[in-house]
Amino acid sequence: MSKIFTIGFSGKSPDAFMDVLNAVRVRAVWDIRLWRASAYVPFYSGENLATVLGTRYEYHPEFAPTTEILDGYKNGRITWADYEKMYRELLAVRRPAVGTEPATFDRICLLCTEKSALQCHRRLAAEYIASQFPDTDIVHL
Repeated sequence: MSKIFTIGFSGKSPDAFMDVLNAVRVRAVWDIRLWRASAYVPFYSGENLATVLGTRYEYHPEFAPTTEILDGYKNGRITWADYEKMYRELLAVRRPAVGTEPATFDRICLLCTEKSALQCHRRLAAEYIASQFPDTDIVHL
């Protein structure tokens, strides 16, 4: 059985973040944020993560929401239900490739900012990937 992990770095120290990834033996961290810069915690900027994680770091903008969707939700113009619908429709149009074998994504960790996966696109992205492979567990770290 394959596993997809998700993690939000909000509220996690760099050491705690790395400890969690190593404890579950994450093979690759897929950064799926629209913007990879982190003004408040520079450790989580894309360039810094690429340096720290080396070949385990990958940027996958095909899983990032659009500015319209993200800003609409953050500014209260759209509800979470609308966000989910719009993001799922976006994935249906983009159809991001995840490979044909579960080994392609086994033990990846989808990275975003939000502390909880409940209202974060990383949960929806993990569900999209898992929907293509029936024996896939999703674990939110």
